[in-house]
Amino acid sequence: MSQPTKYFVDQVTAPIKLIDVLPPEPPNGTPNGTPNGTPNEPHQVPSRRELSAVEEIEECINHTGSSDYSHRHLSICQKTSWSALQVTKGLLELFVSKHDISDSFWDLPSCFYYRNDDAEINFCLPVTVNRVGSSIEVFYTIRYPELKPSSGNWAIRQSGLYFRINSSTSQAVSVLFSPTPNSAAHQKIESFLLGIDGPAAFQSPLYVHQALFAAYFPAWRQYIAFLERKLLPETSTTFSTFIEEPLRVGYDNLSSLASLDNQFLQISTLLSHGEDAMRELSSTFKQEVRMTGTPKLLAMLDNYRRQAVAYSRTATFLQRRAQTTAQLLADTLSFRDQILAKQQNGSMLQLNKSAVFLTTLTLLYLPASFVATFFGMNFFDLDPESQRIVSTPMVWIYVISSVVLTLLTFSVYYWVLHHDDAVVKRMSPKVHVGDWRTLARRALSMKGDPTKKFEKTYA
Repeated sequence: MSQPTKYFVDQVTAPIKLIDVLPPEPPNGTPNGTPNGTPNEPHQVPSRRELSAVEEIEECINHTGSSDYSHRHLSICQKTSWSALQVTKGLLELFVSKHDISDSFWDLPSCFYYRNDDAEINFCLPVTVNRVGSSIEVFYTIRYPELKPSSGNWAIRQSGLYFRINSSTSQAVSVLFSPTPNSAAHQKIESFLLGIDGPAAFQSPLYVHQALFAAYFPAWRQYIAFLERKLLPETSTTFSTFIEEPLRVGYDNLSSLASLDNQFLQISTLLSHGEDAMRELSSTFKQEVRMTGTPKLLAMLDNYRRQAVAYSRTATFLQRRAQTTAQLLADTLSFRDQILAKQQNGSMLQLNKSAVFLTTLTLLYLPASFVATFFGMNFFDLDPESQRIVSTPMVWIYVISSVVLTLLTFSVYYWVLHHDDAVVKRMSPKVHVGDWRTLARRALSMKGDPTKKFEKTYA
């Protein structure tokens, strides 16, 4: 099956491991090491083979048969959670063809590819079950939070697991896809398969599923508590804020609450998938697999599924609390804006009253001022003999000038009132095209060239 090159690398630089659990030597000449053919008795200690070089892995896959191992495990990782898988396309195709893995397997590595955005950040591959003869294969992906020790922040990671078991021979093949080298699930499965925890640890190949959930699932509680500690100050500050007092919260707090709301929604979505995955695995293994360790795995899956329900319920409650707090904060800010607008309206009303008072005073004193100014002009004089005011015959000049100036003033006002756009445009400073280009070059020199591409590294 053809795969896009962005899923794989041309040269492997991160660790890739192949672990074989070899069948125990039959001490009594029987096929399975005991007179009655019962596999994996306590006195039988299976041997292991671990390969980490690509050439050695290819050599082992090409020259070993299906009877040379009881459990074969391939561990593949990404260099970072946003990069391609650290495996060549040819090596993975060789592994698939030599172990008769179905074509639907390629849906699993298609979830791990190079990306530079958050596309499909919440997508999880559901549990897929295929039955081929006496074998059953199961594969799926899960998402979970993981703490970055360097920055103290949390990131949502993804891991995938392919598992096939032959119900008649109990021979198993598994492939683990991890987001980082030496992931927690890889270390648990490696310790299990290599017998680091002792020979009794190897009870059933189904343990790889238990190791995957046990490595990552407990982190959900810590992640939810981390987000809750960020939510509580926002909630307490918002609920203790009074509109009449100076506000201790603002629109930046509203953005923080919206971000927390989205994160709690993401938790509920991913936990819902985890709950479905564990339910499907439990149902499948209960019906299809009859071997040592199955009841223990089923009990573990049921316990983790109950925890997923509890975590999801907590995340849903915190999401609603964040929504309620955000709504209260938005209403508080809105009411505060209304109070400020009311205060501004009161100030404007006071200014309007002052303007009305000044206008009334002007109307009161304007006639007297006009009369005093009019009779104080040189057009009039007091005749000392007759004790009368004598006017000059040229008083008509004042009358005509006043009338003409008044008409001219009202004409200009009327024209400006109906052509305000043209007036504003003529009064605005003019900038030539050459000046625009100069300003653009200066802006680019200050902000940097927008055509330059930057490489973004994702941890």
